[in-house]
Formats: sequence, structure tokens, C-alpha cells
Amino acid sequence: MTPAVPGDRFTIAVVGAGPRGTSFLERLLAVVEEAGESAPVQPVDIVVLDPEEPGPGHVWQTGQSELFLMNTPSFFPTVAAAGTPGLRPSSAALTFDQWRMAHPDRAQVLDRTDYPPRAVYGRYLAEMYREVTDALAASAAVGTLEWRQAEVVHLEPARTVTPVHGAHGAAPRKAILTLGDGGTLAADAVVLAVGHVPARLTSEQHRLAAAAAELGLEYRGPSIPCDLDWDAVPAGADVLVRGMGLNFFDALAQLTLGRGGCFVDTGQGPGRALRYEPSGAEPVLHPASRRGVCYLPKAELDSFVPHAVALKYLVPEVVEALQAEHGPLDFMMHLWPLIHRDVVRAYYNALVHNRPEILGGSGPATEFLAALVGLLESAGRGEPVTAHQAQELLHAYAPGMPFLDIRTLARPFEGRVYDSGEDYQREVAGFLEGISAEAAAGEDSPLMVAIGTLHAARLLVKQLVAEQRLTDASRRRDVSGWFETLVEGLASGPPLTRVEQLLAVARAGLVRFVGPDPQFEPDAGRSRFTVSSPQVGGADEAQDVHRGTWMMEAMMPPNRVLLSTSNLVSSLLADGTAVPYTVEDEEGDPVPGRGFDVTGRPHRLKGAGGTVQEGVFVLGLQLASVQWGTAIAAEAGRDPDGRARTLGDADAAARAVWKRSLEIDE
Repeated sequence: MTPAVPGDRFTIAVVGAGPRGTSFLERLLAVVEEAGESAPVQPVDIVVLDPEEPGPGHVWQTGQSELFLMNTPSFFPTVAAAGTPGLRPSSAALTFDQWRMAHPDRAQVLDRTDYPPRAVYGRYLAEMYREVTDALAASAAVGTLEWRQAEVVHLEPARTVTPVHGAHGAAPRKAILTLGDGGTLAADAVVLAVGHVPARLTSEQHRLAAAAAELGLEYRGPSIPCDLDWDAVPAGADVLVRGMGLNFFDALAQLTLGRGGCFVDTGQGPGRALRYEPSGAEPVLHPASRRGVCYLPKAELDSFVPHAVALKYLVPEVVEALQAEHGPLDFMMHLWPLIHRDVVRAYYNALVHNRPEILGGSGPATEFLAALVGLLESAGRGEPVTAHQAQELLHAYAPGMPFLDIRTLARPFEGRVYDSGEDYQREVAGFLEGISAEAAAGEDSPLMVAIGTLHAARLLVKQLVAEQRLTDASRRRDVSGWFETLVEGLASGPPLTRVEQLLAVARAGLVRFVGPDPQFEPDAGRSRFTVSSPQVGGADEAQDVHRGTWMMEAMMPPNRVLLSTSNLVSSLLADGTAVPYTVEDEEGDPVPGRGFDVTGRPHRLKGAGGTVQEGVFVLGLQLASVQWGTAIAAEAGRDPDGRARTLGDADAAARAVWKRSLEIDE
């Protein structure tokens, strides 16, 4: 790289100081400490830009309700490479679990398997940011380091300019960042770690919001839970809720525990472990989702994947062989048959070892398992053939036992019709009570082992997606089309205690389940929202209709750059500085993806015409077109190319920025 204009100090702008921005700074600290004597002649300046508190940022703000829980236990997340294989830790690196043990007072005496409040994780992030930036600021390699409490609204990337004073070659002009207050900042390297950004409503959501405004109803679109005014929901109000994922459980907690209600241990078994005692200030929730049921609870484990789970068929060497033969892989053709075989084998292996009486006792069960493994070891079958032959084998030993269908489990009420809403309430309660018993059994539950196996396969598929080893068409049709939602509904649910709470509140009459494939409508004649399921009949109407003056979308704003209302993201797209990653559908037509178009690591931003913005790097959610699961934290102690990929991305960006500073300084 050619010399910069003399006297011009290298400046790094970090846009976004939440977890991804903090990880970048921790990795930069590690690089600086590793460089030691080879630091640039001129120190670098670092400017961090975020309107929110640096470290926690917006989502993890420390002042939010402590009823909002993380979706991973204490032992899982990290923002720093402490014990991450292949990455040198910085002097400030701590995982959340290490921080928790070092600061039990600030971590509320959490256990390693507890699910921390997001506010507590925010405290960890805030302290990590302070420790990392203090260490950077103390380094001779850093001139200044400052946080500006400002929003970046526009970015003009660097262009080459004619050098001054007769110097040879061309010098890169700095990128110009425009701030919300009208100020500007010039930077040689820009790291975009902007995290969750606001998004416009879909046409369906806009229709409902407009009807609410016209009829005097209350509509709340997709939101970050800590942004909502929960006190605005009146006691006794009927609240229709679309979505039964993690945001729904936030709403449930805030509108029960947050209203002064309490849960009491009953001494009964899983599914009926709690009784809810209302305060009288609660609304009545009417939750609905396409599946008709909430995300399933996580198994009670002391590890992220059950210890008993070991993939036998979806393994790297088999994937390598398939790719050598076929090139980019088709998920449904090449990977799903392997995943299906792994799930089936894991389930029946656990069943034989934990509940052999179901298959006629130890001897017949062992015989069945050997025959099943022999069947699964035979190559060349797709899922339907494998499932059919395995089912025939099962029925030879247990004629009345249904064969495990992991895809049907995610939609347990598919094809069923219920005469009344009360019938459906009983069905959902019975299903969730049974699932709660399975989750409480942990690794002793064949079902939880099967779901854990599916989850383990998901982790490998995520790596294959990030490595661009699937065809675009298959990733769009299969991975995004159905596999993501399958695994999320089965393996990415809340801790078991949340489902116990849901069941208790339902028994108290403050939750009424709607049913699958809900249809939301405004009722102008009654000035109400309505929701019903085509599978649930009503006593006085063709369908069981739920009505309310409130409606909430229990989901985050969509992570799609083309839907973003962020000033920065919108201006990047409008200027052609950035473009969405484009995939081909099965007919070869271009379809814009969720995230920005970027290079491979270190994920430099690409603009119109394929132009690479050499000094602009993207981390986190806006990589959604080239990665799957960009919102989840890095897993402590795991591979930076796999389960701790966010740390690997941050490390690659930090090293690229550092190298750029050395080249310009020469």
C-alpha cells in the first residue's frame, strides 16, 4: 500500500459498541499485545461510536428488567477469546462464566447452568469493554481512544487521491463518517458492528397498525423487549400475541411476575411443578403461532449439546467426499438424509438403553438396535426410504409404537381438528406437560437426545453455510425455507422453567392458546382485533374466535438490510456503497438476501458493481446472507471457525485493520 499523506495518523472507527464491537476491540488488543516491538511508528487513534452505553449497547442495556433472560446458560457465552482454540487471548479476556465466578455479587450468585438476566450479561459486557479499552489506551501503539455517544448516519468510503508535495503514487483518502449531530469523522478503517437495527413493518403488519389507528386499538409491532412500555397494557385486557418464541416468554414474565404475581412450587412432577398466584393486575394473553405451540423447552443439561450425542453420518469426512463428487452441496439431497439417520440412530439408541421394556425387554431391544444400525449404515437412501424401512423394522418389535418423525414433532397438531377452544387448551397443556417431563429427564430422555443430535447437526450446517459449501438455491429453499425453523422450534427454546410458568399461568386462566396457522383481522364492527385458527372450532361460531383491544408482535425487528430504517444502513444501500448479497433461486432468478454482500473473511463490504470497500469491515447481524445464526454469542472454548465464529470474524477484522495501519505507516 502506498504512503498516506504525511502527518496523517491512522484512525480506526468502530461503529457499534455492543458485543460485536467489543469483541473486535478485544481481538485488536490481543493483536497489539502480540505485536509488541513491531507496533507502528505512529500510534493509531480509535474512535468508538454508539449512542448507547458501550459494551452492552442497546439490546443488553444494564437498566432493563431483570425478568428478561438470556437463551443460553452461564457456561455458554463469551465476548472474548479466553480459552478459544487457535486465538491468543488478550490480557483482558474473560468468558461470562469466568466473570460470573470472579464477581458473584454483580452476577447475582448465578450457577453455571442458570440462565442469566440480560441486564447481568450487560454488566459483563460493560466491564469487558472498560477493561479492554483501558488496556488499549495504555498501549504505546494507541494514541487516543474515545467513545462518542453518537449515531453514524452516513458513510462515504475512502477513495484514492493525488498525493501532495510531489510524492509518488496515489494515497487513499480517509472514509468520512457523518454523525447524527451533523459532525464528521475521518477514518482509515471502519468496522461496522451495528447490531440490531429498526425495520419497517411488513404490508400485513402495516395493515393491522393502520386499522388500530382507525379503530382506536393498540398495536405493537416487532420490538426489542426492553423498548416496550409494558405498564401501558391494562389489567384485564385481552392481548392477542403473534409469535410464541423467546419474545413471547419475555412478555409472559413481564405481564405476570412484573405485575406482582408469583409462582409457587407445587411439589408435583414436571409440567405441573408450579402454581401461579395472580396479583389481579395481569392482562389475559392469547398467544398464537404457525405451529400452534411455543418453542420447546431446552433439556436440563450441563452442556450445550448432550454428552451422549456424537454424529455418525453427518461428519466432516463424509461432507468432504460429497463435495469432491458433487461440488456445492444440496441440503435436501446430500445433508438431510445424513442428519435424519443420525437423529433416528440417536433416538433409538437412547430408547434401547433407557427404556428397553418398550421394545420387549433387553434382549429384543438390543437385537432391534443392531438391525436398525445395519439398516442405517447402508448408503444410498434418501429420508423417505430410510424412514419407511426403519418403521417396518420397529413395528416387528413394537407394533403399536409410532416411528419418530422429527419434522412432525415441530408441528405436533398438523392435520388435527378440535371441536372447541377448550379441547385445544387441553391438547396443548397435555403436550407441553409431556415435553416438560422429557426436558426434565435431560440425557435420560430419548427425545431430548434426538433433539440434541439435530442441534449438533445444525452447528455443523452453520459452519458449512459460512464456508459457502451449499448452493444458493438449496440454502434458500431448504436451510432458510424449513430447516432453520425446524431446529429453532425444537432446540432453541427457553429454559424449562419458562414453560412451567406458561403452563401455570394457563391453568390460572390468564393464557388461552389460539391454534395453528392463526388468522389475525381487525373487526371494525366491534372495534376489536380477532384471531382464530382454521383447526379449532367454536361453540357459537364456525371457529373459536379470540378478541382483544391489544395486539402484540412477539418478535424482534427483522434482520434484513432491505427492510432496515436505520439511517446508516439505508444510506449505504442508497449510495451503492453497500448492496444486499444476492442469491439465485431454483430458476436462476436473482433474489436479494438478508444481509450485506461481503468478501470472505475479514468480510470487507462490497458495493454496487462488486466494488470492494477495502477499509470497511462488517461484523455481526448484517452478515446474515453469508452466515446462519448471526445473533447468537460465541460459545466459550470452542472453534473460532465453528461454534465461536463471531470471535474468528472479529479476529480476522482486527488483524486486517492492524495490517492496514502498518502498511499505511510505512
